[in-house]
Amino acid sequence: MSDLYRYLKIERDEEEDRLEIEKVDRFLFFGLIFTLVFVPLLTRVHITDYISPSITETDILDTGKKADVFTYYKHILLLISTACLSLLFIYKVAVLRYSIPKTKINISLALLAIFITLSVVFAPYKTLALYGMYDRNEGAITYLCYLMLFFIAANIHYTEKRLKWALYCLYPFVLINALLGIVNFYGYNVLELNWVKKLLYSNLPQGAKLTEGSRLLATINHGNYVSGVSAVLTTLFFTWALLDKNKIRSIINFVMSLLCFAMLLSSLSVSGFLTLMLTLPLVFSLVFKAIYKRKFAVTFAVFLVGAACIYVVMVNHNPKVWDETFGFFIKSNPFAEARAVVNEFQQAFDASHVYAKTGSNQENKEYQLPQLPESGVGPGSGRLYIWKKTWELIQYRPLFGYGLDTLPYFFPQDDPEKQANIETYTVIVDKPHNMYIGIAYGAGVIALLAFVAFIVNIGILTIQRLINTKLVDDKQAIFASVAIACGAYLIQALFNDSIIGTAVIFWILLGLLVSFLMQNKQEKVS
Repeated sequence: MSDLYRYLKIERDEEEDRLEIEKVDRFLFFGLIFTLVFVPLLTRVHITDYISPSITETDILDTGKKADVFTYYKHILLLISTACLSLLFIYKVAVLRYSIPKTKINISLALLAIFITLSVVFAPYKTLALYGMYDRNEGAITYLCYLMLFFIAANIHYTEKRLKWALYCLYPFVLINALLGIVNFYGYNVLELNWVKKLLYSNLPQGAKLTEGSRLLATINHGNYVSGVSAVLTTLFFTWALLDKNKIRSIINFVMSLLCFAMLLSSLSVSGFLTLMLTLPLVFSLVFKAIYKRKFAVTFAVFLVGAACIYVVMVNHNPKVWDETFGFFIKSNPFAEARAVVNEFQQAFDASHVYAKTGSNQENKEYQLPQLPESGVGPGSGRLYIWKKTWELIQYRPLFGYGLDTLPYFFPQDDPEKQANIETYTVIVDKPHNMYIGIAYGAGVIALLAFVAFIVNIGILTIQRLINTKLVDDKQAIFASVAIACGAYLIQALFNDSIIGTAVIFWILLGLLVSFLMQNKQEKVS
């Protein structure tokens, strides 16, 4: 572009361009903040006429009117915000001559974007691969939005004030979802409130109604995702509380981390607890880099005591909390004898099993098979079975995959072993419950390798930065907090899929992390 200016003999004032870039960065930052606040929270009923690419004889997958609560409007807002921010970023690069850093991170990111795009071109069901399922909207266009938001976030200069506000804007998500999770945990149905119903839907088509017993557990799809993002945000705010020099903000973030932990327990899903157990040692290791080691150790100990108190209160109310935490390692439940397990709040518009959904026209339908295996739940709540079958599918289309978010139409739904691994043959497996396997299935093995290379490059730079730096100021504290949180997200992604409500948080925070790394690298060079 600079060559074009010279060819046209247009003189640009470098100082004026620099000031204009700062102004554009301000607008880009506000746009990212808007996306970070509202996309995870936007929840409203949407009914669409879904056209299935295949006849399956199941209500969930066949053509017809379909309802969604958690993803449609998030998807629309994501598309709009990404489009607006992309246009502004193009202006920054093309007109203001912003120089994009040449890094290995950008190369692997570009390769990932290319193979995601090609996965649509070569997908058996192209429209489905582009947009995804009606109740998830995790197709190629959504993934490309994530990558673009990351790229924009990684190419913004952040002041210390902006870094703080990027994390402050996650407070509403925590407060709203912790409140929803806790009140549902204790048996109160917020859908009984008229104003909540009006927020969710103004009116429903004739003959449509909410399923009896429906509950709104969170602003994201399922307890598994609530559990995963709770672990991510617990580590984010807890790490910030440990390292922050500001006492008031440190107390606020400490309270936020305990709220996130309570939200994790209320989700009744083990993925977040496992993530937290794996992440807390990493958090504690930062004590060697902290400037106030005594404060760090005391705060860490107080958190463990506070978390233990919350745990005891909640597990005494519902022993299933044990089953979805320590019960993963210890099968006997010492709280089970105290009171019966309460299951009524496990349902949030759809069945809350970790693996799939059941079609309404299948519930009373007898499926004749000679000697089906005995009903049971396989390792990892059936995840290992799903992973195995999905990898078998990947072997047939390893280069470009089947298209993102198309698994329910290719998974062997009539496999008799479903009965032994996910309780019943009527269950429809609609996702792999592993983000990495999901990428390999949807966009091919090369896309997965590109994603892994992308993460490894960022990880190496982050670890080098943490090793060589003392966490002495607010910027360093935020850097460490975001780094640990991004690591926690990648750990929970071993058990969960990507969804709009949580993925947008990860990709923007990851962009912020990379921007910090690049700024630090440039400062060293200069």
